[in-house]
Amino acid sequence: MRPRWIIDVHEEFPGSAIVAAALDDALIVEPHDVMMGRWPVVEEGRAIVGYGTMLTMTRLRRVSRLGDAVFDDYPTLRCSSYYRHVYDLLGRTAVLVPFSAVPRLPLRRMFGGDRVFLRSDTNYKLFPAGVHAIAELERWLQLYDGYRDELVVVSEVVTFEREYRCFCRDGRFVCGSSYPIEPYLPVPDHVRVFAETAAARMLAQGSTMITVDVGVGHDGVLRLVELGGVNSWGVYGSNVADFIAAMEAEALARADA
Repeated sequence: MRPRWIIDVHEEFPGSAIVAAALDDALIVEPHDVMMGRWPVVEEGRAIVGYGTMLTMTRLRRVSRLGDAVFDDYPTLRCSSYYRHVYDLLGRTAVLVPFSAVPRLPLRRMFGGDRVFLRSDTNYKLFPAGVHAIAELERWLQLYDGYRDELVVVSEVVTFEREYRCFCRDGRFVCGSSYPIEPYLPVPDHVRVFAETAAARMLAQGSTMITVDVGVGHDGVLRLVELGGVNSWGVYGSNVADFIAAMEAEALARADA
């Protein structure tokens, strides 16, 4: 029996509508039902797949049995967790520090320039990731002082000519495309190989299904942008049938485990 999908169709997450349109029996959850904790009833013994916003998937993950629909292990998807396994694939110097420590760091000496890139440790972005002029950084940091005890990534600035999202299962490429700007392009073979290198390392850590975002520099060098999950990550131009098949195979494998 095919797994049952629980999908959070949300205007801020276009991927959910794309996937829902390719299924004829998905259970759609509305935002107000999520807030009230009203979840659909799924047949006993049936494997489940969840897809939608991270807020909804995080809540779904906590629901008895229905939580099996969410494959993403959010602690593992923190930079502070996975960087140790793929740091050499980043292709740039990056450090993890408390948010409050950033203004005290000798950033120009550390990164050899007048700008740095900052992002949250978590995939659930606590503040917008971006490039900042060091001279103006302290004022920006004050805007997000509420996160002063959180870990952040500070890195040297690299630029990408194009970025690709690769969905991988069991260390192998499943589907993907360029992102986030259309037209979406197919993933070249050498980018697939790079993504599979990262996915295989995470498979050894127990992560069976992940997204690997790969950036291609103007010099042609491939760099890991970030690792992510699959239940709340946009499909962009990926082959939707391949995505659905991989998600359902994962759900069935987990149900049989």
